[in-house]
Amino acid sequence: MAHWICCDGTNTFNGITLQTQSFTLKEVVFIINVLIVKFDLNCSIHYKRGSPTIYISVQSINKIRPFLLPYICDSMKYKIIYKN
Repeated sequence: MAHWICCDGTNTFNGITLQTQSFTLKEVVFIINVLIVKFDLNCSIHYKRGSPTIYISVQSINKIRPFLLPYICDSMKYKIIYKN
């Protein structure tokens, strides 16, 4: 997850978007189901230029941040740290 966020995660005002435009909708739904069931994350599908992406809310990122931080290099930590 940390690797995916560093490489293909886009920081947004209210969370992170995982760039999954090369995935099918069925694959994106499967990934979201895993994130919801295994990690209890608030995720949804957003579309960028007609292709599905995975949006993870800032509340969910805050929940898993302690587990991600040891695996994220300093230059990428801005993607999971939000100012109040």
